[in-house]
Amino acid sequence: MKQLNLILLFIIFATGSLLAQTRYYDEIFTSVQVEEDVPYGRNISVLRAPTLDTIDLVMDVYTPPEDDCVINRPVFIYVHTGTFLPQYFNQQITGGKKDSTVVEICSRLAKRGYVAVAITYRQGWNATATDQDERTSTLLLAAYRGVIDAKTCARYLRKTAKEENPYGIDSTKIAIWGQGTGGYVACGAYLDDIDEVQIPKFIDGRDNEFYVQPLRDGDVNGEQAAVLNVPNHVGYSSDFQMVVNMGGAMGDVVWVDGEPEREPPYIGFHPLRDPFAPYINGAVINPVTNQFVIDVSGSRVVAAKANETGINAVFAMAEDNNNSMLSQMSKDMNDNIAKWGQLQFNDTTTLAENSVYPFITPTPQSGPWEWWGFAQLEATIAGVNALFGTEFSAATLDFSGKLTNPDVSKEKAMRYIDSLMAYVGPRAFYTLAPDMDIEKTPCMTGVNILSTETVQLQAWPNPADDYIVFKTDEAYPIRDIAIYNVQGRLLKVVMGVNNHQYEFQRKDLAPGMYVAKLRFDEGITSRKIIFRE
Repeated sequence: MKQLNLILLFIIFATGSLLAQTRYYDEIFTSVQVEEDVPYGRNISVLRAPTLDTIDLVMDVYTPPEDDCVINRPVFIYVHTGTFLPQYFNQQITGGKKDSTVVEICSRLAKRGYVAVAITYRQGWNATATDQDERTSTLLLAAYRGVIDAKTCARYLRKTAKEENPYGIDSTKIAIWGQGTGGYVACGAYLDDIDEVQIPKFIDGRDNEFYVQPLRDGDVNGEQAAVLNVPNHVGYSSDFQMVVNMGGAMGDVVWVDGEPEREPPYIGFHPLRDPFAPYINGAVINPVTNQFVIDVSGSRVVAAKANETGINAVFAMAEDNNNSMLSQMSKDMNDNIAKWGQLQFNDTTTLAENSVYPFITPTPQSGPWEWWGFAQLEATIAGVNALFGTEFSAATLDFSGKLTNPDVSKEKAMRYIDSLMAYVGPRAFYTLAPDMDIEKTPCMTGVNILSTETVQLQAWPNPADDYIVFKTDEAYPIRDIAIYNVQGRLLKVVMGVNNHQYEFQRKDLAPGMYVAKLRFDEGITSRKIIFRE
């Protein structure tokens, strides 16, 4: 059966490569829509402790163009980096949902047909504390709040999908992608029991109590009221169906229980010479003070356990069929014993593992996929200083950023992002869109979106009883017609129309609203139609 499926997929992709790209696997759109600062929750911030403010948690929503007919699209929640401190106050250029890498990857996901939401999350910890337990405690709790916020967003999206579904999503297919600090939050997708943060490494030496206290900090999903937690959207699932960690780590690999039916598959990316977060088991180093914070489990360790327990079995099809240079290089690394003295690997540890890719950089680097230009940075900082009365220095930030990204440029960052997308693309496709009828669905393979005005599309009567006539300009003969329900499920396909007018018979379609998708040689367009009782 697997061999047959591979043959069918080969035929589909071979045919698709001649006609058009494949949705979710490739970019099929050239533009995206962005709705900014959408509130998805509200919770307590500790940034001004001991004053505890309740703040809005907001997101930017990236969707395919308005004419996209699919309204049951998988979603990626994207979590930015920033050391759990406000941007620029963290002595870094990055730290917000408008960071260059965030915008680029979210846009690329939407161009592939996904919905991508770039979220804000609560910040605040004592990065300059001289006491070890104070640093560890406050950072761990910042990460814990970030995990709660990401799960809050997942519940909010499921709530909207059940109500009016304004973003056209499939609430059963929500993935999380974390960058840098956001990678720690993404790995929190596996944190599903309070016992997983009540282990010896998470005991505060000052009072011999666990760092995380549910009555104060909330439960692992944030669904119970606590001193520092306000429940949001209780009753909806907090689960994720896929995790991508780009430069972060996991509090402890014990969070991965190894239950393929319940836990999401995992992909990790990490610069081997990252000075702040480990590739294997190791220390988190505070970027602000370069002090030790806590020992964690790196991407290589998490991926190995996800592979071993079967959580990543869904990626097998992608591993078999994806021949990208990155996949081949990863396989080559798996065949060789690592001799990376700086990381102190032992003689039995391979450099790579399926579902994780280590980027080898000539110098210690933590975010080679990030970029900025000094002129733009200078203008931005001048505006920030004028607005908030701060005295940030663009030159100082630029110098600090180049310590771990010395050859920063957009061209370099794009090479890394190209590699990330090439690696994630097929794995996300087989994980989040395995039931797509690619071969028969014009919407799945269309590239160019045509306006109804361009093709002069008419549809009458609408609402209708028994039939609807579709008519277009003679220069735009209709090739195929696909009918979807409002959940985005394909119900009927009429192939080979090859005329600028066609009478579509209702037959067994129930009363209600549908989306008609028409394919032309030049592209596709859509129109909502209604059949009466």
